[in-house]
Amino acid sequence: MRAPLTAMAGLAAAAVFGSGCGDPARGNLEVNWTFAGNSCLAAGVQTIQVDIAHELLTPNQFSCQLGGGTIAGGANLGTYLAGQYSLTISGLGADGAVLYQTQQDIAIHRGDNVLDIDVQKVPGGSISLNWTFGGLTCARAGVTSVRMSVDGALITDQAGNLDVACSANGADGTSISPLAPGRHRIDLVGLKSGVRSYWLQNVQVSVADRVDTSARVDLPVGQPTSATADVSWDALLSGGGFALGTQGAMTCAEAQVDVVSIAVDPNLDGTGGTLAGEVACRDTGGVEGAQVSTIPAGMHSFAISGVRGSTVVYQTRHPASARFEPGLLSNVDVDADAVGSAGGEATLSWDFGTASPPCPVAYTLTDANGNKQSGSMCGQSLRVAGVSGLWGIDATAGAFQAHILFGVPNQTTASWIIPFSK
Repeated sequence: MRAPLTAMAGLAAAAVFGSGCGDPARGNLEVNWTFAGNSCLAAGVQTIQVDIAHELLTPNQFSCQLGGGTIAGGANLGTYLAGQYSLTISGLGADGAVLYQTQQDIAIHRGDNVLDIDVQKVPGGSISLNWTFGGLTCARAGVTSVRMSVDGALITDQAGNLDVACSANGADGTSISPLAPGRHRIDLVGLKSGVRSYWLQNVQVSVADRVDTSARVDLPVGQPTSATADVSWDALLSGGGFALGTQGAMTCAEAQVDVVSIAVDPNLDGTGGTLAGEVACRDTGGVEGAQVSTIPAGMHSFAISGVRGSTVVYQTRHPASARFEPGLLSNVDVDADAVGSAGGEATLSWDFGTASPPCPVAYTLTDANGNKQSGSMCGQSLRVAGVSGLWGIDATAGAFQAHILFGVPNQTTASWIIPFSK
């Protein structure tokens, strides 16, 4: 279950009192955030930092993941004197690097002020990569070009060539930009007269915003003969997932998938192909994906089957493809559609914390195809049934609100707790 627009309470802003008589006008400020159109989790943001110039916010940092599958999508920033303010929202990665940041001048008026802010990516940094080959320069090693991948993306020169000159302008190396702040994986292959002769994998380099980071690498002798595919079906961190719809795809937990079967070079409809293996849909480290080695050079496609128990309940119908180069890593994001009835059920239970449940609860449901239906009810739960995929609910009950995405798994039922907040 996800809460892309759930407001968080408990953030206190320091009040500023002006001189004069009477009760000054005040307004409550609530901010809902996205990051380049994505939720914090999908954007790779672990912590959201909120700052208002000349105001002290304690605390001013919030975790993206609130627990129980809920994602922070906003914050109630408290009450302020009416007037103009400068607001800055920053999205921080796991290592504290600023990945997204937006500064915006805002006006606070008497009453409630709700702002939707899409925080933009920072310009990023760069890597100046200097290389040697078994301790030798390009000329002494006879290396004429280098092929690279960064975070599973093949790197080309300005002309679009995969072969980057080993030496240019008197320097053995190259520059890679732009790169988001944080840690990056680099894989490299050095070629002598077109023959792969040196090879180095999984070089880790940390990049800072607006900073050029220098890195030195020495490639040992190696002749790679195959590539590696980083296949992902993580609906939160990649373009993959299960039962992709208008609001995104489901995760392993939401889709209730136990095992994923991976096929290489399937038919155009996703059937057939060479079985690469079967893996847990979500491994013990929380990864929803797998690496497939020994992929030949060239273009290759991938399909997955999502298995619950012994039954295939999701199957790729539109295989994803990527280019592969021996010695390097290529990303492939794969989704799988619901098969069979392609329908399921979910029971939604309201959570008002310690407050007495208000009545009625007015709601609007949006199914995985974007269709909406509204209703009003009293009671503690609501049962929904329909097309399998990621649904959304927008609900109000008195002073409480809920904005939640939840999964309706194919050919089974799910139960979700819907937290309400003021």
